[in-house]
Amino acid sequence: MISKEQFVKIINRLKDTNDFVEETNSKARELQDAIESDFYNTMSLSISHESIVVELLENMFNDRDYISWWLYDLAYGRDYKDGCIQDEEGKIIDLSTPEKLYDFLVENV
Repeated sequence: MISKEQFVKIINRLKDTNDFVEETNSKARELQDAIESDFYNTMSLSISHESIVVELLENMFNDRDYISWWLYDLAYGRDYKDGCIQDEEGKIIDLSTPEKLYDFLVENV
């Protein structure tokens, strides 16, 4: 099993890489007229194995729903709002941080 500290570190590195790529792409699009090449997608410049890392995390937790949903649909937890996920009894599940996501996965998946 992966430790909470390792899990959080991995999630935060994925988030930082994603943020860097999005910011760099945005800056490149702003300068598109000044760039002589049509190539400005920095994602292909980035050494990113995000999909493999996510797949490994999902396999470690035997999870097929929560990790990808939290990363992509909730934008690394930034779009989390109380009540966006509830248990069968209607109790709100707090997944506002990577630490809380880890605790949830360990307890429920």
